[in-house]
Amino acid sequence: MSKIKQIAFERQTINQAIRLFFNDRGFIEVETPVVVKSPGMESNLSPFNTLVIEPNGKEYPAALITSPEYSMKKLLGNGMKKIFTITKVFRNHEEFGGNHNPEFSMLEWYMQGGNYIDCMNETEELINFIDQKLQSNSRFKDVLFQKTRVKDLFKKYTALNLDSAKINNLKEVCDKNGIHFADNDTESDLFYRIFLDKIEPNISGTQFVYDYPKHQASLSKLTDDGLYGQRFELYVDGLELCNGFTELTDTQEQKERFIEESNERKKLNKKVYPIDEALLELLPSINQHTYGNALGIDRLHMILTKRNKIEDVMLFNANKIFK
Repeated sequence: MSKIKQIAFERQTINQAIRLFFNDRGFIEVETPVVVKSPGMESNLSPFNTLVIEPNGKEYPAALITSPEYSMKKLLGNGMKKIFTITKVFRNHEEFGGNHNPEFSMLEWYMQGGNYIDCMNETEELINFIDQKLQSNSRFKDVLFQKTRVKDLFKKYTALNLDSAKINNLKEVCDKNGIHFADNDTESDLFYRIFLDKIEPNISGTQFVYDYPKHQASLSKLTDDGLYGQRFELYVDGLELCNGFTELTDTQEQKERFIEESNERKKLNKKVYPIDEALLELLPSINQHTYGNALGIDRLHMILTKRNKIEDVMLFNANKIFK
């Protein structure tokens, strides 16, 4: 079998396994828009900007999604309980190759009636299921999926207590470890710099890293002490594979977070997108604990087939298209 045909066959098997896993659990597959007005507010992401133009010439500022999250949560607010989608997402200012590509495939799923611990367990079951469908010699057979709090990793590798850490404490850690930072860096920026330099290289094996500081909570509900977001990421041999939450459904708190993220984007001279008011209006209709997860299918493909570069599992990658 040719290399191209092998990649296509593997991806078909992975996607079929995803659909079988969720169909058997009563999930409905949904399609969400790729071109939207509000693609995401996170300060570390750079969407692709475009225009939607009517025949009369009227223009509407738009962008390609960095995640289908907003649309998926609107469907939850409209009464859907268990949904998943397989879609293309787009992030500008990404590297060409390695673990990154500006356009990549994402699996995202949500369920009302569970929390992020339930989602971690389901993610483990999903990966094992796909692994078994893809190959007889399972990559994850007998692999222990560990769970570690972010604050425990920071305590171990930086001696920083995240329970009480302020922006000056984060700057001190950067100074002590020779990590470059800018004067206008936010708490979130500094945390991210330290995480990439001191924490991520020390995450080994297959490990769920969970409970991120409030400023990294994104769209997740907070822990009971209000200090951390009920958010997790799964790392396999140092590679981040997914990002999951217990979803925030409080409209006022979500609006405040959107405003904070907008202000961060302004400070960084990044384009600020309108707050998705339709999402805020629908959030109160989600009246149960709800979890969601976004998993990079290309990276999962890499891990399962023991390939080292994302372009090795793509039929068309940015290097091939643009260079």
